[in-house]
Amino acid sequence: MGRRAGGDRMTRLQQTLEVAKWEFNRFVKWRQQFIGLAVMFAFGVGGGMIGKAIKGSKSKEAVVAVVGAENLGFSLPVAANVRWDSTQVWNADGARTALANGDIDGVLLVASRSEAKVLVPKRAAWTEPLGAALNVARQESAIAQLVLTPEQRAALFAPLTVTTDFLDQSSAAVAKSTRIFVFGILGLGLLMLFSGFGTMFIGITSEKTQRVTEQIVAMVPPQTWMDGKILGLAGAAAAGSLVFAAGFLLIGLLLPTLIGASALSIPPIVSDYGTLLLIVVITLLGVAMWFSVMAAIAATIDDPNSSTRSILLFLPMLPSGLALMLVSKAETSIAQIFSMFPLTAMTVLPMRLMLTTVPWWEVVVALLGLLLAVWMFRLLAGKIFSAAILMHGKEPGVRELWRWMRA
Repeated sequence: MGRRAGGDRMTRLQQTLEVAKWEFNRFVKWRQQFIGLAVMFAFGVGGGMIGKAIKGSKSKEAVVAVVGAENLGFSLPVAANVRWDSTQVWNADGARTALANGDIDGVLLVASRSEAKVLVPKRAAWTEPLGAALNVARQESAIAQLVLTPEQRAALFAPLTVTTDFLDQSSAAVAKSTRIFVFGILGLGLLMLFSGFGTMFIGITSEKTQRVTEQIVAMVPPQTWMDGKILGLAGAAAAGSLVFAAGFLLIGLLLPTLIGASALSIPPIVSDYGTLLLIVVITLLGVAMWFSVMAAIAATIDDPNSSTRSILLFLPMLPSGLALMLVSKAETSIAQIFSMFPLTAMTVLPMRLMLTTVPWWEVVVALLGLLLAVWMFRLLAGKIFSAAILMHGKEPGVRELWRWMRA
Protein backbone atom coordinates (compact mmCIF):
# COMPACT_ATOMS: atom_id res chain seq x y z
CA MET A 1 0.00 0.00 0.00
CA GLY A 2 3.04 2.24 0.36
CA ARG A 3 3.70 2.22 -3.40
CA ARG A 4 1.63 2.43 -6.57
CA ALA A 5 1.48 -0.42 -9.04
CA GLY A 6 4.15 1.28 -11.11
CA GLY A 7 6.52 1.55 -8.16
CA ASP A 8 6.01 5.26 -7.29
CA ARG A 9 5.73 5.97 -3.57
CA MET A 10 2.27 7.19 -2.49
CA THR A 11 1.89 10.41 -0.55
CA ARG A 12 0.36 10.37 2.91
CA LEU A 13 -2.91 11.80 1.57
CA GLN A 14 -3.06 9.14 -1.13
CA GLN A 15 -2.44 6.44 1.48
CA THR A 16 -5.21 7.85 3.66
CA LEU A 17 -7.64 7.89 0.75
CA GLU A 18 -6.63 4.37 -0.23
CA VAL A 19 -7.33 3.09 3.28
CA ALA A 20 -10.63 5.02 3.34
CA LYS A 21 -11.64 3.52 -0.01
CA TRP A 22 -10.83 0.02 1.21
CA GLU A 23 -12.81 0.46 4.43
CA PHE A 24 -15.75 1.98 2.55
CA ASN A 25 -15.93 -0.86 0.05
CA ARG A 26 -15.48 -3.37 2.85
CA PHE A 27 -18.70 -2.35 4.59
CA VAL A 28 -20.81 -0.83 1.79
CA LYS A 29 -22.30 -3.41 -0.55
CA TRP A 30 -24.61 -1.53 -2.85
CA ARG A 31 -26.59 -4.61 -3.81
CA GLN A 32 -27.42 -5.29 -0.15
CA GLN A 33 -28.20 -1.61 0.37
CA PHE A 34 -30.82 -1.59 -2.38
CA ILE A 35 -32.22 -4.95 -1.27
CA GLY A 36 -32.61 -3.43 2.19
CA LEU A 37 -34.30 -0.41 0.63
CA ALA A 38 -36.77 -2.68 -1.17
CA VAL A 39 -37.47 -4.63 2.03
CA MET A 40 -37.97 -1.37 3.89
CA PHE A 41 -40.46 -0.20 1.27
CA ALA A 42 -42.29 -3.54 1.42
CA PHE A 43 -42.60 -3.30 5.19
CA GLY A 44 -43.77 0.29 4.79
CA VAL A 45 -46.51 -0.76 2.39
CA GLY A 46 -47.55 -3.58 4.71
CA GLY A 47 -47.56 -1.29 7.72
CA GLY A 48 -49.53 1.34 5.80
CA MET A 49 -52.14 -1.22 4.79
CA ILE A 50 -52.49 -2.43 8.36
CA GLY A 51 -52.69 1.15 9.64
CA LYS A 52 -55.40 2.00 7.12
CA ALA A 53 -57.35 -1.10 8.12
CA ILE A 54 -57.08 -0.18 11.80
CA LYS A 55 -58.14 3.41 11.12
CA GLY A 56 -61.15 2.24 9.11
CA SER A 57 -62.25 -0.36 11.66
CA LYS A 58 -65.18 0.45 13.91
CA SER A 59 -65.29 -0.41 17.57
CA LYS A 60 -68.31 -2.11 19.06
CA GLU A 61 -70.65 0.39 20.67
CA ALA A 62 -70.93 0.15 24.43
CA VAL A 63 -74.50 0.15 25.70
CA VAL A 64 -74.68 2.39 28.77
CA ALA A 65 -77.66 2.76 31.08
CA VAL A 66 -78.22 6.07 32.90
CA VAL A 67 -79.52 6.33 36.45
CA GLY A 68 -80.56 9.84 37.54
CA ALA A 69 -80.37 11.53 34.12
CA GLU A 70 -82.68 14.27 35.42
CA ASN A 71 -79.92 15.38 37.80
CA LEU A 72 -77.65 16.38 34.91
CA GLY A 73 -79.63 19.42 33.84
CA PHE A 74 -78.70 18.89 30.18
CA SER A 75 -79.26 16.34 27.44
CA LEU A 76 -77.00 13.33 27.18
CA PRO A 77 -74.27 14.10 24.64
CA VAL A 78 -73.11 12.05 21.71
CA ALA A 79 -70.00 10.14 22.83
CA ALA A 80 -67.64 8.05 20.71
CA ASN A 81 -68.42 4.32 20.77
CA VAL A 82 -71.23 4.81 23.32
CA ARG A 83 -74.97 4.22 22.86
CA TRP A 84 -77.28 5.35 25.62
CA ASP A 85 -79.85 2.72 26.61
CA SER A 86 -83.28 4.30 26.45
CA THR A 87 -85.38 1.11 26.52
CA GLN A 88 -86.48 1.74 30.09
CA VAL A 89 -86.11 4.03 33.07
CA TRP A 90 -83.30 2.51 35.08
CA ASN A 91 -82.82 2.42 38.82
CA ALA A 92 -79.52 1.69 40.52
CA ASP A 93 -80.26 -1.91 41.54
CA GLY A 94 -81.73 -2.89 38.18
CA ALA A 95 -78.83 -1.35 36.28
CA ARG A 96 -76.28 -3.12 38.47
CA THR A 97 -78.03 -6.44 37.93
CA ALA A 98 -78.18 -5.94 34.15
CA LEU A 99 -74.47 -5.00 34.16
CA ALA A 100 -73.56 -8.12 36.14
CA ASN A 101 -75.59 -10.30 33.72
CA GLY A 102 -73.87 -8.73 30.69
CA ASP A 103 -77.06 -7.18 29.29
CA ILE A 104 -75.41 -3.74 29.21
CA ASP A 105 -71.77 -2.59 29.09
CA GLY A 106 -71.83 0.20 31.64
CA VAL A 107 -73.89 2.32 34.01
CA LEU A 108 -73.74 6.10 34.45
CA LEU A 109 -74.84 7.00 37.99
CA VAL A 110 -75.61 10.73 38.19
CA ALA A 111 -75.65 12.05 41.75
CA SER A 112 -75.84 15.76 40.88
CA ARG A 113 -75.01 18.25 38.14
CA SER A 114 -71.37 18.20 39.22
CA GLU A 115 -70.89 14.56 40.23
CA ALA A 116 -71.32 11.29 38.34
CA LYS A 117 -69.83 7.80 38.36
CA VAL A 118 -69.38 5.22 35.59
CA LEU A 119 -69.64 1.55 36.52
CA VAL A 120 -68.05 -1.02 34.20
CA PRO A 121 -67.34 -4.74 34.67
CA LYS A 122 -63.74 -4.29 33.55
CA ARG A 123 -61.41 -1.65 32.13
CA ALA A 124 -62.85 -0.07 28.96
CA ALA A 125 -61.37 2.44 26.49
CA TRP A 126 -64.63 4.37 26.03
CA THR A 127 -64.89 5.63 29.62
CA GLU A 128 -62.35 8.47 29.27
CA PRO A 129 -63.88 9.97 26.08
CA LEU A 130 -67.29 9.65 27.76
CA GLY A 131 -66.15 11.79 30.69
CA ALA A 132 -64.75 14.42 28.31
CA ALA A 133 -68.02 14.50 26.30
CA LEU A 134 -70.09 14.97 29.47
CA ASN A 135 -67.90 17.87 30.61
CA VAL A 136 -68.15 19.61 27.22
CA ALA A 137 -71.95 19.18 27.24
CA ARG A 138 -72.13 20.59 30.79
CA GLN A 139 -70.08 23.67 29.82
CA GLU A 140 -72.18 24.30 26.70
CA SER A 141 -75.35 23.99 28.75
CA ALA A 142 -74.08 26.50 31.33
CA ILE A 143 -73.11 28.99 28.64
CA ALA A 144 -76.47 28.57 26.88
CA GLN A 145 -78.27 29.61 30.05
CA LEU A 146 -76.45 32.95 30.11
CA VAL A 147 -78.29 35.88 28.56
CA LEU A 148 -75.82 36.88 25.86
CA THR A 149 -76.13 38.50 22.48
CA PRO A 150 -74.61 36.67 19.49
CA GLU A 151 -71.79 39.22 19.46
CA GLN A 152 -71.05 38.64 23.15
CA ARG A 153 -71.13 34.88 22.66
CA ALA A 154 -68.69 35.17 19.74
CA ALA A 155 -66.40 37.42 21.78
CA LEU A 156 -66.48 34.91 24.66
CA PHE A 157 -65.02 32.16 22.51
CA ALA A 158 -62.78 34.29 20.32
CA PRO A 159 -59.08 33.50 20.90
CA LEU A 160 -56.52 36.19 21.63
CA THR A 161 -54.32 36.74 18.60
CA VAL A 162 -50.72 37.19 19.73
CA THR A 163 -47.96 38.13 17.28
CA THR A 164 -44.29 38.75 17.91
CA ASP A 165 -42.37 41.65 16.46
CA PHE A 166 -38.67 42.38 16.79
CA LEU A 167 -36.79 45.62 17.19
CA ASP A 168 -33.86 43.87 15.53
CA GLN A 169 -35.29 42.35 12.34
CA SER A 170 -32.22 40.13 11.94
CA SER A 171 -33.43 38.10 14.94
CA ALA A 172 -36.79 37.14 13.43
CA ALA A 173 -38.26 33.76 14.30
CA VAL A 174 -37.09 30.71 12.37
CA ALA A 175 -39.63 29.46 9.83
CA LYS A 176 -41.48 26.22 10.56
CA SER A 177 -40.17 24.68 7.35
CA THR A 178 -36.61 25.41 8.45
CA ARG A 179 -37.23 23.67 11.78
CA ILE A 180 -38.47 20.58 9.96
CA PHE A 181 -35.34 20.46 7.82
CA VAL A 182 -33.13 21.08 10.85
CA PHE A 183 -34.63 18.11 12.68
CA GLY A 184 -34.09 16.06 9.52
CA ILE A 185 -30.42 17.08 9.35
CA LEU A 186 -29.81 16.33 13.03
CA GLY A 187 -31.68 13.03 12.75
CA LEU A 188 -29.53 12.02 9.78
CA GLY A 189 -26.37 12.96 11.70
CA LEU A 190 -27.38 10.92 14.75
CA LEU A 191 -28.34 8.01 12.49
CA MET A 192 -24.86 8.16 10.97
CA LEU A 193 -23.33 8.02 14.44
CA PHE A 194 -25.30 5.14 15.84
CA SER A 195 -25.20 3.10 12.65
CA GLY A 196 -21.49 3.74 12.13
CA PHE A 197 -20.22 2.89 15.58
CA GLY A 198 -20.78 -0.80 15.01
CA THR A 199 -18.66 -0.81 11.87
CA MET A 200 -16.06 1.39 13.57
CA PHE A 201 -15.89 -1.08 16.41
CA ILE A 202 -15.54 -4.07 14.07
CA GLY A 203 -13.16 -2.30 11.70
CA ILE A 204 -10.61 -1.60 14.45
CA THR A 205 -10.97 -4.39 17.01
CA SER A 206 -11.33 -7.31 14.58
CA GLU A 207 -8.04 -6.64 12.84
CA LYS A 208 -6.33 -6.23 16.17
CA THR A 209 -7.57 -9.61 17.41
CA GLN A 210 -6.59 -11.26 14.10
CA ARG A 211 -3.06 -9.80 14.39
CA VAL A 212 -2.97 -8.56 10.79
CA THR A 213 -2.66 -4.83 11.40
CA GLU A 214 0.98 -5.12 12.52
CA GLN A 215 1.91 -6.09 8.98
CA ILE A 216 -0.02 -3.19 7.49
CA VAL A 217 1.32 -0.49 9.81
CA ALA A 218 4.81 -1.60 8.83
CA MET A 219 4.03 -0.11 5.40
CA VAL A 220 1.58 2.67 6.39
CA PRO A 221 2.04 5.07 9.35
CA PRO A 222 -0.46 4.32 12.15
CA GLN A 223 -1.87 7.85 12.02
CA THR A 224 -2.50 7.51 8.28
CA TRP A 225 -4.10 4.11 8.85
CA MET A 226 -6.38 5.53 11.55
CA ASP A 227 -7.27 8.62 9.48
CA GLY A 228 -8.23 6.38 6.58
CA LYS A 229 -10.37 4.21 8.82
CA ILE A 230 -12.20 7.17 10.31
CA LEU A 231 -12.81 8.68 6.88
CA GLY A 232 -13.84 5.42 5.20
CA LEU A 233 -16.06 4.15 8.02
CA ALA A 234 -17.74 7.53 8.38
CA GLY A 235 -18.38 7.48 4.63
CA ALA A 236 -19.85 3.99 4.92
CA ALA A 237 -22.16 5.17 7.71
CA ALA A 238 -23.16 8.20 5.62
CA ALA A 239 -23.98 5.99 2.62
CA GLY A 240 -26.13 3.66 4.71
CA SER A 241 -27.90 6.55 6.42
CA LEU A 242 -28.62 8.31 3.12
CA VAL A 243 -30.08 5.10 1.68
CA PHE A 244 -32.26 4.76 4.78
CA ALA A 245 -33.35 8.41 4.54
CA ALA A 246 -34.12 7.98 0.83
CA GLY A 247 -36.22 4.92 1.66
CA PHE A 248 -38.09 6.80 4.37
CA LEU A 249 -38.74 9.69 1.99
CA LEU A 250 -39.82 7.29 -0.76
CA ILE A 251 -42.28 5.63 1.57
CA GLY A 252 -43.61 9.00 2.69
CA LEU A 253 -44.16 10.18 -0.91
CA LEU A 254 -45.37 7.00 -2.64
CA LEU A 255 -47.06 4.98 0.09
CA PRO A 256 -50.01 7.38 0.62
CA THR A 257 -50.78 7.15 -3.12
CA LEU A 258 -50.73 3.35 -3.02
CA ILE A 259 -53.06 3.06 -0.02
CA GLY A 260 -55.29 6.00 -0.92
CA ALA A 261 -54.17 8.32 1.89
CA SER A 262 -53.09 11.96 1.82
CA ALA A 263 -49.56 12.46 0.49
CA LEU A 264 -46.66 13.64 2.62
CA SER A 265 -46.29 17.40 2.36
CA ILE A 266 -42.75 18.77 2.40
CA PRO A 267 -42.83 22.54 3.00
CA PRO A 268 -40.47 24.66 0.92
CA ILE A 269 -37.67 26.54 2.61
CA VAL A 270 -38.88 30.12 2.68
CA SER A 271 -35.70 31.62 4.09
CA ASP A 272 -33.01 30.83 6.66
CA TYR A 273 -30.64 29.28 4.12
CA GLY A 274 -27.70 30.49 6.19
CA THR A 275 -29.06 28.81 9.32
CA LEU A 276 -29.53 25.52 7.50
CA LEU A 277 -26.01 25.65 6.05
CA LEU A 278 -24.59 26.44 9.49
CA ILE A 279 -26.38 23.47 11.05
CA VAL A 280 -25.15 21.17 8.27
CA VAL A 281 -21.58 22.25 9.07
CA ILE A 282 -22.14 21.78 12.82
CA THR A 283 -23.58 18.32 12.24
CA LEU A 284 -20.73 17.21 9.96
CA LEU A 285 -18.11 18.46 12.41
CA GLY A 286 -19.94 16.74 15.27
CA VAL A 287 -20.09 13.45 13.37
CA ALA A 288 -16.37 13.69 12.53
CA MET A 289 -15.50 14.42 16.16
CA TRP A 290 -17.55 11.54 17.58
CA PHE A 291 -16.13 9.09 15.04
CA SER A 292 -12.65 10.15 16.15
CA VAL A 293 -13.65 9.69 19.79
CA MET A 294 -15.04 6.23 19.13
CA ALA A 295 -11.96 5.29 17.11
CA ALA A 296 -9.77 6.21 20.09
CA ILE A 297 -11.97 4.13 22.42
CA ALA A 298 -12.03 1.14 20.06
CA ALA A 299 -8.23 1.24 19.77
CA THR A 300 -7.95 0.59 23.53
CA ILE A 301 -10.19 -2.51 23.48
CA ASP A 302 -8.48 -5.89 23.28
CA ASP A 303 -11.50 -8.23 23.19
CA PRO A 304 -14.84 -6.59 22.28
CA ASN A 305 -16.76 -9.58 23.64
CA SER A 306 -15.57 -9.08 27.22
CA SER A 307 -14.42 -5.47 27.45
CA THR A 308 -16.37 -3.20 29.79
CA ARG A 309 -15.33 -0.22 27.68
CA SER A 310 -17.89 -1.17 25.05
CA ILE A 311 -20.47 0.75 27.05
CA LEU A 312 -18.64 3.97 26.14
CA LEU A 313 -20.10 3.62 22.65
CA PHE A 314 -23.34 4.97 24.12
CA LEU A 315 -21.70 8.28 25.05
CA PRO A 316 -23.18 10.19 22.05
CA MET A 317 -26.66 9.52 23.43
CA LEU A 318 -25.98 11.87 26.35
CA PRO A 319 -25.78 15.11 24.29
CA SER A 320 -29.07 14.23 22.58
CA GLY A 321 -30.79 13.79 25.94
CA LEU A 322 -29.19 16.98 27.20
CA ALA A 323 -30.54 18.97 24.25
CA LEU A 324 -34.06 17.73 24.99
CA MET A 325 -33.69 18.72 28.66
CA LEU A 326 -32.59 22.23 27.67
CA VAL A 327 -35.45 22.94 25.22
CA SER A 328 -37.29 25.01 27.83
CA LYS A 329 -34.02 26.50 29.13
CA ALA A 330 -32.47 27.62 25.84
CA GLU A 331 -31.52 31.08 27.14
CA THR A 332 -29.85 29.96 30.36
CA SER A 333 -26.11 30.17 31.01
CA ILE A 334 -25.78 26.39 31.17
CA ALA A 335 -27.36 26.09 27.72
CA GLN A 336 -24.84 28.64 26.41
CA ILE A 337 -21.95 26.67 27.88
CA PHE A 338 -23.09 23.34 26.48
CA SER A 339 -23.74 24.90 23.05
CA MET A 340 -20.06 25.88 22.89
CA PHE A 341 -18.64 22.74 24.51
CA PRO A 342 -17.43 20.45 21.66
CA LEU A 343 -18.92 17.19 22.99
CA THR A 344 -22.42 18.70 23.23
CA ALA A 345 -22.38 21.44 20.57
CA MET A 346 -23.65 19.13 17.81
CA THR A 347 -27.12 18.89 19.41
CA VAL A 348 -27.41 21.81 21.83
CA LEU A 349 -26.31 24.62 19.49
CA PRO A 350 -28.85 23.77 16.72
CA MET A 351 -31.56 23.60 19.36
CA ARG A 352 -30.68 27.10 20.59
CA LEU A 353 -30.47 28.43 17.01
CA MET A 354 -34.08 27.30 16.53
CA LEU A 355 -35.45 28.71 19.78
CA THR A 356 -33.55 31.88 20.61
CA THR A 357 -31.08 34.45 19.32
CA VAL A 358 -27.52 33.17 19.56
CA PRO A 359 -24.69 35.77 19.51
CA TRP A 360 -22.32 35.37 16.59
CA TRP A 361 -19.32 34.89 18.83
CA GLU A 362 -20.90 31.82 20.47
CA VAL A 363 -21.29 30.22 17.04
CA VAL A 364 -17.67 31.03 16.19
CA VAL A 365 -16.43 29.59 19.50
CA ALA A 366 -18.50 26.44 18.97
CA LEU A 367 -17.20 25.92 15.42
CA LEU A 368 -13.58 26.50 16.43
CA GLY A 369 -14.05 24.15 19.38
CA LEU A 370 -15.45 21.43 17.13
CA LEU A 371 -12.59 21.85 14.64
CA LEU A 372 -10.04 21.66 17.43
CA ALA A 373 -11.77 18.63 18.95
CA VAL A 374 -11.80 16.81 15.60
CA TRP A 375 -8.06 17.46 15.18
CA MET A 376 -7.15 16.49 18.76
CA PHE A 377 -9.26 13.33 18.94
CA ARG A 378 -7.96 12.27 15.53
CA LEU A 379 -4.37 12.62 16.74
CA LEU A 380 -5.29 10.94 20.01
CA ALA A 381 -6.84 7.99 18.18
CA GLY A 382 -3.70 7.63 16.06
CA LYS A 383 -1.37 7.70 19.09
CA ILE A 384 -3.42 5.17 21.02
CA PHE A 385 -3.75 2.94 17.98
CA SER A 386 -0.01 2.97 17.23
CA ALA A 387 0.83 1.89 20.78
CA ALA A 388 -2.12 -0.37 21.57
CA ILE A 389 -1.91 -2.37 18.33
CA LEU A 390 1.11 -4.23 19.72
CA MET A 391 -0.63 -5.08 23.01
CA HIS A 392 -2.49 -8.37 23.31
CA GLY A 393 -4.12 -10.03 26.28
CA LYS A 394 -4.66 -6.82 28.26
CA GLU A 395 -6.11 -3.38 27.79
CA PRO A 396 -4.10 -0.24 28.52
CA GLY A 397 -4.78 1.44 31.83
CA VAL A 398 -5.27 5.14 32.54
CA ARG A 399 -1.57 5.72 33.21
CA GLU A 400 -0.56 4.06 29.94
CA LEU A 401 -3.13 6.05 27.97
CA TRP A 402 -1.92 9.27 29.57
CA ARG A 403 1.68 8.42 28.71
CA TRP A 404 0.74 7.69 25.08
CA MET A 405 -1.19 10.93 24.80
CA ARG A 406 1.80 12.93 26.05
CA ALA A 407 4.22 11.14 23.74
